[in-house]
This record gives sequence, C-alpha cells and structure tokens, in this order.
Amino acid sequence: MHEPELLDITQAAALLKVSAASLRRWTNDGSLPCFRVGGRRERRFRRADLLAFLEHQGVAPAGKAHRHMCGFYATAGARAGLAADFLVQGLANGSTCVLLAEPKVQTAVQTRLAGQGAEATRTGRLEVAVYASGLAAQLQFWQERFGAALGRGATSLWVVGDVSGGSLGRRAPFPQVLKYERAYDSLSQRYPVTTLCLYDARRVSGVESARMLHIHPDLFHEPVGTLVR
Repeated sequence: MHEPELLDITQAAALLKVSAASLRRWTNDGSLPCFRVGGRRERRFRRADLLAFLEHQGVAPAGKAHRHMCGFYATAGARAGLAADFLVQGLANGSTCVLLAEPKVQTAVQTRLAGQGAEATRTGRLEVAVYASGLAAQLQFWQERFGAALGRGATSLWVVGDVSGGSLGRRAPFPQVLKYERAYDSLSQRYPVTTLCLYDARRVSGVESARMLHIHPDLFHEPVGTLVR
C-alpha cells in the first residue's frame, strides 16, 4: 500500500511515539522541519524528515552506552553525597546532567557540587526538576527532556533521580514503582544516558531491594561502596 508523503500531526506523533505537543515544540524551536498548509496553517511532515529526526534523537551514538543503576542511602547526607558524586563525574566528562529531586534535596546536592568545585550552574549543563505526579507524565518528561538535550547538541546525558523522595516513590505502591522503572529503562535505552536512581534503604524491604536490583543490572559493574551509603 502506498504511504502518504506528508503526514498530519496526529500521524507524525504516532510514527515517532510522542505527543502532538512535543511535535509542536520541536517545530517551533526549529529542531524538526514541517510544512504549513491551508488557512489554518496546519502542520504537515515529510516521512523522511521524521525518520531522520528519529534516528538522530533516538539512537545512542557509538561508544555511548546506556547504563541504569540504583543506589541506596540511609541518611539525608548520604543521599546528597551519592547524587553529587555521581553528577560530578557527568559534568567532568562534558555530559548534560539532570537532577530530579525535591527542592530541599536539590539545594543540598548543589551545595555539595559547589564544594567540590563543579561548575554546574555556570556551565548550564545541570538541569533540576521535581517528579511528575503520575507515571505517564514522568515518562513524557524524560522523552521530551532527552530529545531536547540531543537536539541542542548533547552527546551524552547523566541523570540522578531521587525516586524514594519524589512524588512517585512516596505515593505509589511498590509494584507501580517497579512498573515505572521498567518503562524508564525501556525508554532510556534509546538514548546515550547514564542513570542513577536513588532509594531510601529504610523504606524498602529485602525482597523489594532484590527486585529493584534486577531492574538495575549495571549496579554490579560499580564498587558497592560508591552506590550504597
């Protein structure tokens, strides 16, 4: 069957598996070309442009492997320390970094980074945000944030997510948190992203910890002391 050369925004969003809002944002900032047709100036997309955009945004460059780890903390100081130590590595290697945590945790981590001489604020390579209230919204956040970073020329991303301290971790039952982690792992495999998910060891059982480790197999490539405090 012949496929149309020009797709409307609904068809284009389905092809890329993103929201129409994402497509509007990418066309507005010039990341994705489109045509405007009719009196309402509706967007139309060439299939070739969409596939080229998908290849650029969704495939990790050679040598930039996806890694997904988890860390466990037992104190507020250990949480900030784990996050800061991890982000220092990302900033040092030139990566775009993202910290997802509550505002008081963001402040503690940024204070640690400043104490270690990391020029996170001046370079503009550290973004901070809080968790969305739902699984779907949070996954959409990551997809849009990763795509935007690559669109600006980033070649690697380093992410810290304080899952236990975020709205998902505090409100959702553990099976829902596992569902989020699996979905995030599937999404992040499309990008050159290294992720550290933080959990409060005082709030998870031994069985829950074991199930969490299964979703974060890259933890076992790191010295245990660097990710458990």
